[in-house]
Amino acid sequence: MRAGASFAQTDTAGAKALQEVVVTATRNEQLVNKVPIPVTIIKKEQIQSMGAVLLQQVLAEQTGLFITSNHGTGIQMQGLEAEYTLILLDGEPLIGRTAGTLDLSRIVVSNIERIEIIKGPVSSLYGSDALAGVINIITSTKRKEGVTSATARLATNNTYNLDAGTKIPFSKGLFSVNANYYNTNGYTLGKENATPTVSPFHAVTLQSRWQQDWSDKWQSVLSARYFDQRYNSFFQESKGIVDDKGKEQDANVSLNIRNTPGKHFSQVLRLYYSRYATREDMLYRQDQRVYDASWFTQQYLKPEYQADWQLHPQHQLTAGIGYIHESLEATRYDEKMAFNTGYLFLQENWKPGDKWNVLLGGRFDTHNQYPSQFSPKLSVSYNFHPNWRVLASAGRGYRAPDFRQLYLHFNNAAVGYTVAGTKLAVDILKEMQARGEIKQLNIDVSQLKDLDAESSWSYNAGIQGKPFSTTATKVNFFYNKVNNLIDTRAIAEKTNGQRVFSYVNVKSITTYGAEAEISQSLFKCWQLSGGYQYLRTLDNELYNKVKNKEVYTVDEQTKETRALKRNEYFGLFNRSHHTANFKVSYIHSRLGIDANARVVYRSKYGFTDENGNNTPDTKNEFVPGYATVNVAAAKSLFRNQLRLQGTIENLFNYTDPQHISTMPGRLYSVGLTWNFYHLNKHN
Repeated sequence: MRAGASFAQTDTAGAKALQEVVVTATRNEQLVNKVPIPVTIIKKEQIQSMGAVLLQQVLAEQTGLFITSNHGTGIQMQGLEAEYTLILLDGEPLIGRTAGTLDLSRIVVSNIERIEIIKGPVSSLYGSDALAGVINIITSTKRKEGVTSATARLATNNTYNLDAGTKIPFSKGLFSVNANYYNTNGYTLGKENATPTVSPFHAVTLQSRWQQDWSDKWQSVLSARYFDQRYNSFFQESKGIVDDKGKEQDANVSLNIRNTPGKHFSQVLRLYYSRYATREDMLYRQDQRVYDASWFTQQYLKPEYQADWQLHPQHQLTAGIGYIHESLEATRYDEKMAFNTGYLFLQENWKPGDKWNVLLGGRFDTHNQYPSQFSPKLSVSYNFHPNWRVLASAGRGYRAPDFRQLYLHFNNAAVGYTVAGTKLAVDILKEMQARGEIKQLNIDVSQLKDLDAESSWSYNAGIQGKPFSTTATKVNFFYNKVNNLIDTRAIAEKTNGQRVFSYVNVKSITTYGAEAEISQSLFKCWQLSGGYQYLRTLDNELYNKVKNKEVYTVDEQTKETRALKRNEYFGLFNRSHHTANFKVSYIHSRLGIDANARVVYRSKYGFTDENGNNTPDTKNEFVPGYATVNVAAAKSLFRNQLRLQGTIENLFNYTDPQHISTMPGRLYSVGLTWNFYHLNKHN
């Protein structure tokens, strides 16, 4: 749901909402109404009311976030693509991105307590990939009550989901475990015999957590997660049908040890390890000959130390130091690759009075493959009225070149093109020239220098408040300029008519706009909420050419070639100028009924470039605007032990097979959840 789950006040009334605590924005606990950074909180109850199973279903309905489909299901934030948003699980990064996208379908939401979304760069605390923002998926809880639950859900396309979990509190801690099985037949948009749009797959997710208070001064948290997904697909090739079978595995473990020797000082040691691996086998169906086979293994190890020191009632200092070792082995890399990063971060939280909150911080990263980075940030908020505050922030974000852009060596046997990472491109070109495979060079080889990290300067300013006791609203304006954008370029022509591609720093882009959200409670059971985003984007180099009348188009009326006008420049592809959402919900606690309907609208956006001028400008290059409606209703029985729920996604069955692969049409689901609440003698 884009509407309604946008800020903490939407599902909890009055003072209780104002006491909501967040951790992602500052790396320590802060009241949400004091943090001088735009924060969105999505709570467990809100996720449950939607009937969502996978993370993208939740994020797709948030103001300013859009689902993208490029090597997996990713998320676009403030007009910046999926590779610029860092995804955390309990504060630790999830790895295994393909072409910059971390596939959100890998994450089930059954044991999520809340999701915290920070918009704007957070590289001052989290380093690379946090250029657009951070999404932190939090499964930990400090609840003292125990519960065991089991859920079964059946949906369209033979999709079913089985989930079971338990939380067992004891005198000085909590143990939890959760298991989920998800299966779907996928779907095919277009012809029945075509390659599946989403392949049939099944996935298992296992998660566990042990929280222990050893004493008043020492606590520890040990967490582990394992994910295994298998899929089956096929496609038609000139020599016959090829069956495509693959598997994807993701495992991670983390240990946090916290020490609080006094009320003014605390320190925490974090150890985190993650491993992501895939394997894909393509065989001709007729004789089982190998068409292609590939594998990929990525490992990530991070020890980190953080200290929080309350120097003075008005000053809190947060400092940390860490090290990251990241390695990769894959079919398309000549040897094992490794990145090593060391970093320091420092943040001062100054509260000169009850009305002011100032955050000033920065992080320094040193890397063995690209230049060192410094990422500062300043955020300020001021409560000019008990129910109103203004906030503003400015900061630098960055995204490091990935393994693919530095070390990939891929020859497409079927088509004939080659892709070379910048570290290998010169040597690969020399070898191909010696074999007589290069027809001509498109670039001076000396230009293939080491890539710089992409960087941005971003600014956010907004106002939040409650004009009435039952109304909450917020408005945020944003501006992002990304420099040294890494782009794919054809660096040579091959004698077979294909090309050799590599990567260069060439562009800068700008995104800017505004977001507004409002929530209104009506009587005791009804609530209305809505959100709107206005977004404009620029390829700065291309826009300057448009202003100089150097970009051409074909006039749709006269069919003559002419210069593209400045007001005809639409912006970057896959960005809508206008998006809106609306939600109406009904919750009757005594009767155990909750129901909601959500409407999501997206205006037209550029999809393809058919006339070669690198910008959408003719009608057939756009995806038309559309709206979808999702509804859900649930009934709780036996003192909330049994919950029955039904949902309909895309109620009016909107589809666009040519442009939108993530929208299969109307989807039905029914689910049943049984909760068993434990008696806890240690409360």
